[in-house]
Amino acid sequence: MNNKTIIALRSFIVAVGATAASAFVGVYGAFLGASPAEMGWLQSAANSVGNGAQLFWGRMSDRFGVRKFFLVVGGAVLALLWFLMGVVKTPVELIIAYGGISFFGSMITVNWFSLIAEQAESSSRGKFLSIVNNLASVGTIISLLLMSIFFTGKVTNEIRIPFFVAALSYLISVIVVALIKEKKHSSVSKKSLLETMRTLRGEKLFYRYFLAMNIQGYFWSMAWPLFPLTIVDLMHFNLSEIAYLTVAASATTVLFQFLIGRITDKINRPPLIFLNRLMLSLIPIFYAFFHNFQEFIILELYSGGLSAIQNVVMNSYLLDIIPVDRRGEFISILNGFNGLVYLFGALSGGYLLQAFISFMPLGISLTIAYLIIFSGRFLSSFLFYRLKESQDRGAGPLSLFQLILRQKPAGSPSGGTIKVR
Repeated sequence: MNNKTIIALRSFIVAVGATAASAFVGVYGAFLGASPAEMGWLQSAANSVGNGAQLFWGRMSDRFGVRKFFLVVGGAVLALLWFLMGVVKTPVELIIAYGGISFFGSMITVNWFSLIAEQAESSSRGKFLSIVNNLASVGTIISLLLMSIFFTGKVTNEIRIPFFVAALSYLISVIVVALIKEKKHSSVSKKSLLETMRTLRGEKLFYRYFLAMNIQGYFWSMAWPLFPLTIVDLMHFNLSEIAYLTVAASATTVLFQFLIGRITDKINRPPLIFLNRLMLSLIPIFYAFFHNFQEFIILELYSGGLSAIQNVVMNSYLLDIIPVDRRGEFISILNGFNGLVYLFGALSGGYLLQAFISFMPLGISLTIAYLIIFSGRFLSSFLFYRLKESQDRGAGPLSLFQLILRQKPAGSPSGGTIKVR
């Protein structure tokens, strides 16, 4: 097999296993009896650790000049960690295991897409990346549909099965990646992080976007611990229903990404970004007042469509407002700060709900918490109103960094991050 075929095969295998399993992480926490505060720590482990570690792993692999080594070692470690996910007994053990998965998952993410960039010619890279991404999305959807068929009902110990499948997928991926023929490339020397930070304010378009994303990111992440608790403890959806919700969102995202990608470079993006953030801020309202499975299906279709606009338009805009020769540095800084903000946001949401349920029923507590989160999300959306269109629009909707930077699904029912690693 040639390298491109191996890359496509590996993407599909991991999507069927680990990417699909990530849809059940938040639900797993609720099944293990995690408190709202513990759910906050779980979501922090899922996002803060991974985002922050991308900076470390990106510099490390560039310095050594190889990708395959990190992919093989990282894949083996992730296989072990996903297996441990399937045998944990307490929420604390789950938090530790998933934190490890996030840390080594970022190692895989950075090196995987760097390897793709080095294997695919620039003239055909966009097309190849879209094929790999769509193949992975199809793999995830197929896996979730199969799970929904074989799950027997309520959230029981069956929920551990996807994590064992995830472990197996990474073991197979290690074997597949070992077949890749890679040439060592030259080590890349970069400016220090502090030097790069000093230049941010001079990039006015990026700095506005940077501030808007981080300020809204706090309120954005507050809802993540609440979503799984709503799905499991309040709505009592079974595993099959949870899988169907995730499929509805994922399939809608794939469809809309294809459509919106064709018009992104022909429109003025900041107004669409602003409208998109306003509409996404309604997700907590839906979670607060929807009461049956059919309504939640509508929620996921709505969320999936808006997430597609977020993925394509916002990342296309971001790539055009960053200096071309410093994209890696600027993106790693954005990820790192987002991770820190997500840490405090997810913890705030978890502890806020825990404070409410100490003297109010769960349903009322969730409603009040969602209203607070909606207010923060809605008001902070107006920060995106200040964005200006870039004069340099050469990035295009399908690029290496768009795949690395896909945002967390706006209304993921498990609170999990469905992202190819």
